[in-house]
Amino acid sequence: MGGERRCTSCCVQEGLRKLKVLVLHAYSAENAGDGLLVRETLSLIRDAFGANAQITVAASHPDTFTGLDVEIVDSSPSLFGYNRSYVKTLRSLSEFDVIVGVGGGYLRAGHATEAIKMALVHGPQLLAASRTRTPSIYLPQSIGPASPLIGRLLNSRLTNVEIVHVRDDRSSVEFAQAGVVRTSDLAILSSSPRQTASFDVDSIPVVSIRSVRGKISPLVIDFSRQVGVFDGYVQSATAGNNDTESMRSIGPRRILSRQELMSPGFGEKSRVVVAVRLHAALMALQAGHFVIHLAYERKGFGAFEDLGLDAFVHNVNKFEPFRVVRQMRALLDDERQRASYVESLNSVLEKSNSHRASLVEDLRRLAGIRS
Repeated sequence: MGGERRCTSCCVQEGLRKLKVLVLHAYSAENAGDGLLVRETLSLIRDAFGANAQITVAASHPDTFTGLDVEIVDSSPSLFGYNRSYVKTLRSLSEFDVIVGVGGGYLRAGHATEAIKMALVHGPQLLAASRTRTPSIYLPQSIGPASPLIGRLLNSRLTNVEIVHVRDDRSSVEFAQAGVVRTSDLAILSSSPRQTASFDVDSIPVVSIRSVRGKISPLVIDFSRQVGVFDGYVQSATAGNNDTESMRSIGPRRILSRQELMSPGFGEKSRVVVAVRLHAALMALQAGHFVIHLAYERKGFGAFEDLGLDAFVHNVNKFEPFRVVRQMRALLDDERQRASYVESLNSVLEKSNSHRASLVEDLRRLAGIRS
């Protein structure tokens, strides 16, 4: 994968100078999942190149990324075009040692609005990465859905990227022409310590939802009614991805803060969480909770299969609410169910360190650093 690129092995030696790294396709830290993917991307880069690597991040909502010790450029289009610093950055990719595309699901065009957004926000970045002689890597992606025409365009651009990791089997098949590599989501490969689940669970479940294509699935509404009393959680509160009103509309007892649900050790008990957004689900797992995921895209199925929890992922538009309620009640009421859940999860996560190390090695190899 990738064409003739600039070789850095003869000019980059570890310890002689700071490497310059450009991170593309960041969105907004107000969406906790996207913020997590950016932080995990930066962690990988620093593991590969050291804490002194000079990192520039292109982000659609730059003001939301604070305290990261990186340079931020605004990648969002406006009525007057693109930010000058952003345009200058894309025109100066030869000044960087490595280009890194954050993990995520931004290369998709399932309908007209998605296609336009992808073209305006992410198109210039992918085009620049595919044309530069600076080596580039895209971290675990879900690519698509896309029409046959757009799919061919994506394949043609991604073929010119040295390494493209994908996080689900469908993307792996549809973009095989680009030589993609199947890898787990960065949230699964996180270097952050995972909180151990407590078998003493809170009796009140947590439900976290979002609207999909402008509406809440009727099945989700039915499910919430069958659950009865539950707490809510808002994963994203940014611009066109604000879950607050959707969450309030289904009647939670109260809405938990991010600290209450996601901070290890903040709560005395683990929770049983039913989440629609993938990274709400993965972050809750990281915080030591028992999670059922109602997936709305291919990425959710890929992640929970990678975790050995494929029995706990359901299609948000096709699931049977009473079956998910029954599964949720089993986790709430039966310690043996919780023990089996933890055993399945731990057996898979023990392997994640080696997979993360492979990503670090990819970065170092692209920069010409020999381990």
